[in-house]
Amino acid sequence: MSPIVSEPPIEVTVAIPVRNGGELLVRALDAIASQSTPRRYEVIALDSGSTDGSLEALHAHGVRVIEIPTASFDWGRARERLFEEARGEFVVHLSQDAVPAGPDWLENILAPFEDAQVAVSCGSSIPDPERAFPQFQWERNGYHYFTREITKYREKYGRGLSFANTAVRRSVWEEVRIDPQATGEDFQFQTKLHGTAWRIAFPDDAPALHHHNYTVQAVYRRCRNEGLALRGMGCAYHEGDLVADLLSVPKNLQWLREMRRGSLRNAAEWLYPFLRPIAVYHGSRFARKYVWY
Repeated sequence: MSPIVSEPPIEVTVAIPVRNGGELLVRALDAIASQSTPRRYEVIALDSGSTDGSLEALHAHGVRVIEIPTASFDWGRARERLFEEARGEFVVHLSQDAVPAGPDWLENILAPFEDAQVAVSCGSSIPDPERAFPQFQWERNGYHYFTREITKYREKYGRGLSFANTAVRRSVWEEVRIDPQATGEDFQFQTKLHGTAWRIAFPDDAPALHHHNYTVQAVYRRCRNEGLALRGMGCAYHEGDLVADLLSVPKNLQWLREMRRGSLRNAAEWLYPFLRPIAVYHGSRFARKYVWY
């Protein structure tokens, strides 16, 4: 009788929330499958009602899929469910439109965990040259988060992490957990780590190809939601903040530079320097629930 050979345990889980991920999801799955790593890893997805072929793409790539109703989706609950389903010692969270930029991405994002005090390793997002739409100009030029609630957050908690491309020790999540949160669940997780001995690493060599563009309605709603979320984290946005950001000299000079270059391509980019402060103020001062965009 041949001896039974047990498989080594899964060391890493790559976890992706999915809803109608399209071609970018397929590219992300292909890039994950192409990783150069000796580690045994799994890929899991939490799908909230895809109708565009995403489920078929996930199954074709051997992804373990958990399906939930669209109406029940909440970012905090989604991340919590993915952690609960994960079998790896490390859980790497990716957005469905974040494409690992190279075959060493997985090894590089996990490398900081050699330091036993590192709880989270957050990779960067860089522009995707193959994406069908250009990067939002205010994301490209570094002024996307110019408003004062973000400054308050950074002063209290440090550089913000993003679950678009981030690895977490599962044992740390078991200590901290994630509360229900319609948006901003990554910032919420960071606030819970604040004041503990755990550290967040930001490796430069583990980027994902990931950028956005927006309509006026979408960018207004996103910024409004951010104002509401940050208010709940102790970073409220007041009338004085609104006036100061509307009159900000560096931001307005950048707006003039972008106009001279002819780099503002749509209404959202033209209006953003004023739209963001107004939307954040609306969310922080008056909003009681989140809106989807």
